[in-house]
Amino acid sequence: MKPLAIWLAVVAVIFGGYALIANTLRETSQVFVFVDSSNPMEAVWRKVTVELDRIDDRDDAEFALAHGQSLGSELAHTFQPTLDLVGVVPFAPCSFADIDTFPEATEADERILITTTATPCDTSTLTDWTVITLAP
Repeated sequence: MKPLAIWLAVVAVIFGGYALIANTLRETSQVFVFVDSSNPMEAVWRKVTVELDRIDDRDDAEFALAHGQSLGSELAHTFQPTLDLVGVVPFAPCSFADIDTFPEATEADERILITTTATPCDTSTLTDWTVITLAP
């Protein structure tokens, strides 16, 4: 019985070490998320938090977050392990003019826009963006 216990311990250490090394060497991807914070988003604003939680469930990514509308865009935070959107209230008409002006947007491996079906802004010009459209 003792040889079996030694063999199991050796196997557990080998596979544990392999898992630790593989997890440490896994490349982290950078994701830039832009939240439309215009008037039409007011109807789906509670869904934004749910969607941000779903996005930041990834283990192998770090996230930068920005929000904006026609009065301008603002970076909520640069790259970090979670998405934190605090104190933002939807107002003003929508505009995606400043969406690519953030350095984090150009550095990111993936870019995501969260908007709503009620937004009159055109998203067809946003090539290489994943557009998540929330319905009221």
